[in-house]
Amino acid sequence: MDGKTVRHSSGGTGVDVQLFSAMRHDTAVVIAQVQVPADTTEVTQIKALLDPIDITGMVITADAAHPSSDTAAYLRQRGADYVFTVKGNRPTLLAAITDRLPTATAATSADTDTERRSGYQVTRTIWIAPAAGIGFPGAAVVFRIRRDVYAPDGQRVSKQVVHGITSLTSTAAEIAAHVRTHWWIENKIHWVRDVLFGEDTHHAWLGSVAHAMAALRNLAIALIRLAGHSRIKQIMERHHADKMLIPALLNASRS
Repeated sequence: MDGKTVRHSSGGTGVDVQLFSAMRHDTAVVIAQVQVPADTTEVTQIKALLDPIDITGMVITADAAHPSSDTAAYLRQRGADYVFTVKGNRPTLLAAITDRLPTATAATSADTDTERRSGYQVTRTIWIAPAAGIGFPGAAVVFRIRRDVYAPDGQRVSKQVVHGITSLTSTAAEIAAHVRTHWWIENKIHWVRDVLFGEDTHHAWLGSVAHAMAALRNLAIALIRLAGHSRIKQIMERHHADKMLIPALLNASRS
């Protein structure tokens, strides 16, 4: 789950439209989206977003805006697990998490994953501990993930540390994978809508037009992905040049 502000959609009110979406990790397809009322935030819209969906057996991931007892209890009551990152906006919960975790050394880490990206080396290390006694609904494990990025010459250029809590009893590697794929909603959905579909420059604001247009963009992205394509820009250009390719794309997305 993640929220997105649609820029230039205020229509002179000074308040841009905020949308709150749920994306499946496996397909990178948005399966639900609601418009956040202007007088509140996405945190209050969990039920509005998820009530229409059968989330039994699913793992719900969310950023640091969402780790509340009410949200955790709601997800567990609906038969879903959760993985939340936790930051300073939840100081008591963050302190309880850090108190339970071991010192961040190589010897105490539970898993390390390394990949190379554009010549840079990205190393992710996770530490975990039982969440017993933390007083958070359904909590099973707390974790710390450190992401180190090294330049081609071996010099570290960045370090990022995030903490979190989950109801899962999965392996450390699986928990880390959930945290990592959570951010797909940013680069596989929000970035695509902004950069390839020009959402933030559309100036659609009358009534619910901004929400409707975002839903149509989500649908277009979903059809392309479900048809087995990952190069969204190339597929858009190809089908724009030859509209007769569209029926085949639609048929492929149904298989």
